[in-house]
Amino acid sequence: MVHMTKSGAIPSADARALLESAATAVLWFDEGGRLAWLNPAAEDLLGISLLAGAPPVAATLFRDAAELVAAVERVMGERERLSLRDYRLALPGGRGERVVDATLTPLGGGSLMLELVSRDRPRRIIDESLQQGRRDAARQLVRSLAHEIRNPLGGMRGAAQLLARRLPDPALKPHTDIILAEADRIGALVDRLLGPDTLRRQAVNIHEPLERVRQLLLAEAPAAVRIERDYDPSLPDCQADPDQLVQVFLNIARNALQALAGQGRIRLATRAVRQVTFAGRRHRTALCVEIEDDGPGIPAALQDSLFYPLVSGRPGGEGLGLSIANELVARHQGLIECDSRPGRTRFSIHLPIDGSVESGS
Repeated sequence: MVHMTKSGAIPSADARALLESAATAVLWFDEGGRLAWLNPAAEDLLGISLLAGAPPVAATLFRDAAELVAAVERVMGERERLSLRDYRLALPGGRGERVVDATLTPLGGGSLMLELVSRDRPRRIIDESLQQGRRDAARQLVRSLAHEIRNPLGGMRGAAQLLARRLPDPALKPHTDIILAEADRIGALVDRLLGPDTLRRQAVNIHEPLERVRQLLLAEAPAAVRIERDYDPSLPDCQADPDQLVQVFLNIARNALQALAGQGRIRLATRAVRQVTFAGRRHRTALCVEIEDDGPGIPAALQDSLFYPLVSGRPGGEGLGLSIANELVARHQGLIECDSRPGRTRFSIHLPIDGSVESGS
């Protein structure tokens, strides 16, 4: 049983300690209907925090979930327990919806406890352990191919240079120029496949690389494409390579821009996630960057191979952007998740914060 504080506004310290590690999302509303407390599972589910801004009332927090707001008001007035089963909850900030079981319980002092049990969750495109194995296999394949390509490519380029110097007819030079240009293009492609070798970690405010990407998108996007921000300013710095983070976010965001075909919305968001496990470690707190678009979604046939090199759903695409982004995030001991359906595709990039790893993990 959960014990209340004397005021009834929030759970007692003992109750909070239990609820902090619970998988069920728990929200506590005071007698005025204001959100007074929520546990990490609720922060993760709803993408909100009480660290910044005034506590919202239920009607504001769930403005797009009229049935839930009505249930809160009913329980606050009648003081009777109420449940909603398989309820399609519209998440705050236009973050889509989840199917949840909601339980509303009146408590002492006029307060109310709301429990939300998610019936679904964004699916990792590839299970993390399987993703790691496939990434390792793909990396080994790419490195082997790069070695096999570079040796004959160097000889081909040298022969073209020698031929260009010895050809008596200047009209033939454009043909050797084509050989050299194509050799350089293939060499650059191999370099991009391999990616950078070093990781230069430093304290990074996650919003700085995101803002660099946003400025690039604004320069490239047509007027009919909106670039929106939803940042949590309370997030701490992380230890990362800022240039590689720019590459990660830009690769994903450019894919989103191309998917919109000239019209739509891209949303860049940051938040903290609690009690999550990725890269084989459990984190009390981690950073989450979300890049979302309202385009047509990722074809189902591509979803299981989306992070493979040279896999692309776009005509003329090289299929390197997501593969490189996945590799760079893995080097940061992070993880990429994706939830895609027509009208909404969201990539979630999870990054660790130093010192936030659970002991014994």
